[in-house]
Amino acid sequence: MKFRHSIITRFALFFTALIIFSILLSGYIVFNKASGVIVDYSRDRIRHASEMAEQSFYSLLGEVSNDIAVIANSPTLKEFVEDPSDDSRVAVNELFYITLQNKPSYFQIRWIGVEENGKEIVRYERKENGIYKSDSLQEKGDREYFQKTLELGPGEYYFSQINLNEEYGVISEPFTPTLRAASPIFNNEEQILGVLVINVEMSKLYEDFEQISGNNSEFYLIDANGEYLYSPDKTVQFASQKGNIANFFSDIDMKDQEIYTHDQQFESFHKNDKTFLSFIKELEYFNGSRKIYLVSAIEQEALMKSALMVRSYSLRTLFVVCLFSLIISLIFTSFFSRKIQQITSAISNYDKGIDTDIVLPLNRKDEIGVLASAFTKMKKRIDKNVKELNLSLKKEKQAKEQRDEFLQNMSHEMRTPLNTILGLTQILYKQKPSQSQLPIIKALEKSANNLAGLVYDVLDHQKLVEGRLQIAYQPVDISKLLHDIYSNYQFEAAKKGLKFNLNISEELKNVRFNTDPLRLSQIVTNLVVNSIKYTRKGGISLYAEKIEKEEKIYLQIRIKDTGVGIEEENIHRINDRFFRENEDFSFRNEGYGLGLSIVRQLTGLFGGEIKAKSEKGVGSEFFLKIPIEASPDHHVLKEESEDDQIIPNLNKSYNILYIEDDLPTIEMVKHLLDNEDINLIQLASKKEVLRFLDNESPDLLISDLMLKEENLKTQIVQWYDSGKLKCPIIITSALEPGEFYFDQLVYFQKPYDIDFFKDYVYQVLAENEYKKPDFANLYSNYDNDREKVNKVLNLLHDEFITYLDRIFNAHEKQDQKEWKAINHKLITHVNNLKLMELEKLLPVNISNLNQKKLKGIRSLFAFYMCCFRNERNFNLKVLSS
Repeated sequence: MKFRHSIITRFALFFTALIIFSILLSGYIVFNKASGVIVDYSRDRIRHASEMAEQSFYSLLGEVSNDIAVIANSPTLKEFVEDPSDDSRVAVNELFYITLQNKPSYFQIRWIGVEENGKEIVRYERKENGIYKSDSLQEKGDREYFQKTLELGPGEYYFSQINLNEEYGVISEPFTPTLRAASPIFNNEEQILGVLVINVEMSKLYEDFEQISGNNSEFYLIDANGEYLYSPDKTVQFASQKGNIANFFSDIDMKDQEIYTHDQQFESFHKNDKTFLSFIKELEYFNGSRKIYLVSAIEQEALMKSALMVRSYSLRTLFVVCLFSLIISLIFTSFFSRKIQQITSAISNYDKGIDTDIVLPLNRKDEIGVLASAFTKMKKRIDKNVKELNLSLKKEKQAKEQRDEFLQNMSHEMRTPLNTILGLTQILYKQKPSQSQLPIIKALEKSANNLAGLVYDVLDHQKLVEGRLQIAYQPVDISKLLHDIYSNYQFEAAKKGLKFNLNISEELKNVRFNTDPLRLSQIVTNLVVNSIKYTRKGGISLYAEKIEKEEKIYLQIRIKDTGVGIEEENIHRINDRFFRENEDFSFRNEGYGLGLSIVRQLTGLFGGEIKAKSEKGVGSEFFLKIPIEASPDHHVLKEESEDDQIIPNLNKSYNILYIEDDLPTIEMVKHLLDNEDINLIQLASKKEVLRFLDNESPDLLISDLMLKEENLKTQIVQWYDSGKLKCPIIITSALEPGEFYFDQLVYFQKPYDIDFFKDYVYQVLAENEYKKPDFANLYSNYDNDREKVNKVLNLLHDEFITYLDRIFNAHEKQDQKEWKAINHKLITHVNNLKLMELEKLLPVNISNLNQKKLKGIRSLFAFYMCCFRNERNFNLKVLSS
């Protein structure tokens, strides 16, 4: 394109000349008229601001003078001074407290006697969190304000210099600019008895200075020596008292005696390479013996912005110039707008997806022609790319749907049998197996736990990739967790002829820390499996210790093996999911984890780090460090025995609708809920359920979400909304918990704790006969801290077991004294938890406790303990979510 054809060049040359002309013309007209106005306006503004600041200062002194006069002449203080009785002391304390409460600028008020070297008698002071009477009384006889006040007569008041408050000769923090006001107190014989002192914080006055000064002007409050008492730069205030070097006269290159001659005058001074217009006022107080100077200043460059007349005239002038320029520009650009409008319309229609028949100027030689040609080519390429992209997105969406369906089915197919195996294992433990059966049950449990670890690895891997996995913290005995891992894989190591050593520091034993047991177990298990897998001879060592660094607690784990090792240049690749250093397939069938990829990602979720060092043919060592927190309930409690799981008796018969198609799971639940008062109606198809709900209404619904590969979530919501279901609902599913918008639903994800499940079923049924304890007071007393509440719930559970034993023993022995003691203890829980049914069952005399009431008490206690356990378990689920 030739230069003379360029429309951009033509516009640039024209508008550049126009802008330069407009600026020069506007600047000449505006600033020629404004020079005289600026100075006059700025002087009036500075003088007015100085007068307002002066008024604020003297207003503060007047307020303090009036207040100290009122307090000094108050009958309350005079009575205390002349007769310091207990009543008069209480009255003075109240007077001082109310004074500080009503005067935010006062932060200390003191009554100092003349005896004992001016020792404080009463002292009140304001702190960040309130007003307090100080018990740390000091001797102030050597202070200037004390000595000078003693020299004053009746009706006279002392005012100190303004400085930072000090206690015991040390500047108080935060820094508090302080003015001390004092008054002597006389008795009827005009003998001085002591001094009343009020410490006034100057921060409010300084805030007034900041508001008065505005954005462009500045205030400085200095003494005769140039000490900054107030400055916009807080770092230079009270420099000599802080031990710093800063002085007003040095900063503006002025001698200190010159300030006396500049009072009530406008002067110019230089500071930090800037020129200021200033106005100095002398402020006197304490009968003229104190003099400070208020310097009001405004930067010369800021004067232009603050002049209203200048701005008004400038806007009018610029408007005329711009209007003239706009008219010329419109005339010029109208010649070129038509062709540009064609291209703009074509692009706009294309953006909206509208087919257009606009003929574009493709034959022009200037930028318009180039733009039209480029748009035409771009449109063809975009249409082609969008078509290909839509095809790819469709394929990706199908692949994602297939993956999600596969993971959902896999979750259901693996979690469901795992739930049954682990649940039946717990039941077998409760059957008190023989010594010959116990190893078999433990082996079954170990295999199930290993398989569960693999399930979590596989299902969690995609969550990690998508960033949907979160750490669920709860109190954990890390020592026990590591011992369990060690026990699970000790046989694997021994089978290969390897030694497996475990070393845990004493600081981790018998103590609980807040962490995620499942994710921590996954990390350590994968590292252990990796070491066993790639070690042919020698051994593996697992070390664990607690370390503290920068006020944080970390769990440090080292896993060392004598395996094949890794080349140094490949260490950085160990976190790759499919990395294998060589094609040695001898290890193919050894190990069960997804490898170090999931370890790295889980460690990152904890906010920890993992490192490795290795030598080929010698072995590898992995270093894991993750942050942990000491649990408030840090001591390891004994595990609940079977005898602790007291289940409430049911006085009515209940129908439970159980929707499940997995036979082993059905058998397990039938065993758990084997009770003559429970009618378990098990159905395995949606048609059977609909037929049942048309004729009957169950007391409780227990349902899996997947029934013959059909998700029942939507169906259950419809049943609930239509009124077919009016009972509480328990979901037992291998799927991830979804969102249900009704309250009467609890979700147990497989594999779940069968004791928790059984407890909750019995609580739901028993709530038809008993009133659940009210835990509102319990949560309120502990500020809704669920960890503290859980600790209390454990204590309540143990107490109620003890109470139940004591009740039966007292009844057997007819021990009225013991019965009275039990009633006295239980009444606290009755009131706090609103256990009104229990209160009605407890007679005053033991002789009135018959077998019927005893049976009712036992059943009611079992219900309460069941509620305690469930509330604790739900809290643990909330804490881990």
